[in-house]
Amino acid sequence: MEKPTYRLFYRDHMLTCRPESQDDGRFQARVAIAAMGGFKTRAQRFIDLGVFMSHDDAVRCAESAGKEWVDNAMRSTSFY
Repeated sequence: MEKPTYRLFYRDHMLTCRPESQDDGRFQARVAIAAMGGFKTRAQRFIDLGVFMSHDDAVRCAESAGKEWVDNAMRSTSFY
């Protein structure tokens, strides 16, 4: 059974966390980050992270990494 996608909004960005199951039963953490501007997506980044024993651990890692990326991007004017 496919695990659900976890989405959240953080500082005008949508983070989509969807760990990918591995052949050995572990999960690779992944996050897609979309910078939202009203009804239009301004930019998008995809980040592959580490591999975890549980789906929930992979989601937590993806969420944390996504938020950290957004915080760093918001400090940098070169992102926009």
